[in-house]
Amino acid sequence: MRSLTLPLRRILILALMKQLVLPFVKQKKQAIIFIGIQASGKTTFYERMLSDGTYTHISLDILHTRNRENEMLMECFENGKSFVIDNTNPEISVREKYILKAKEYGYQIIGIFFQSIVKDCVRRNEQRGLKVPSKAIACTSNNLQLPSTEEGFDELYFVRINNNDFEISAWRE
Repeated sequence: MRSLTLPLRRILILALMKQLVLPFVKQKKQAIIFIGIQASGKTTFYERMLSDGTYTHISLDILHTRNRENEMLMECFENGKSFVIDNTNPEISVREKYILKAKEYGYQIIGIFFQSIVKDCVRRNEQRGLKVPSKAIACTSNNLQLPSTEEGFDELYFVRINNNDFEISAWRE
């Protein structure tokens, strides 16, 4: 590693660290469904841990319409491309549509639940560019249904933020 420049070494080390932290193996035909209220760290987690090109990032914050989201999902299904659904997905009925379609196409379904403490999320929301009303965060929290493997998840994980770093652990039913 000596022949690499310092910035390149740092990037390589960070990339290796990313690989070590995830408790699952990145592979084709994985559907990762994020679950958590606004500003719980979902997009930042994607950017830090999953944005290496393995996964297509599907987010209503970026796509703005369900039609565009559906088009992108179908493109992933038709090409066997892994993807991440980076929305709040607070209710079982919302997650069900992704799970059923992904199962139909033979995907492994991974759920990642983000610790959703309203006061922490409101604080983080105030520090970011794309702010949502505090009432919307509280409302999503009120509608939040905890995930379960009974929904069809093959694997389920819990993520929390600790000192600006993510900690990920196995979900406990």
